[in-house]
Amino acid sequence: MNNSKNSINVVNSYFNAFGEGDIETIINTFHEDSLIVSVKDIVRLKKEHLHGTYNGRAEARQFIANIGSLFNTKDFTVKRIVAEGNVVFANGSFAHEVKRTGKLFESDWTQMCIIEDNKIKEYRFYEDSAAFVEADTL
Repeated sequence: MNNSKNSINVVNSYFNAFGEGDIETIINTFHEDSLIVSVKDIVRLKKEHLHGTYNGRAEARQFIANIGSLFNTKDFTVKRIVAEGNVVFANGSFAHEVKRTGKLFESDWTQMCIIEDNKIKEYRFYEDSAAFVEADTL
């Protein structure tokens, strides 16, 4: 299997596990030394914040837990996935109900992953963070 197809398969495994709510498989798609950047590359101020930087598989677990604690996902659509070698780009749209406010957070999204050892080594996810702030405001 060529490198691009293999890289796409890793990302597809992540999306499929996410859609099934299979937390352990989601976590295991990440490399032990993974880097996750959710919207902005900064250290999170509080453990329960979503946006920021997460390092390693333990923090990947925290990132996934934060998504689950913040949102009820109403829709998550992957429109395309493309790869060149071990670099994968995906994009789509989502609609999440913010649990704290009951408001709908809708956004297009873009994701970039670098695959190493059949795992996600680097993961960068971008969304309309201003729309999240608005939906998270009481």
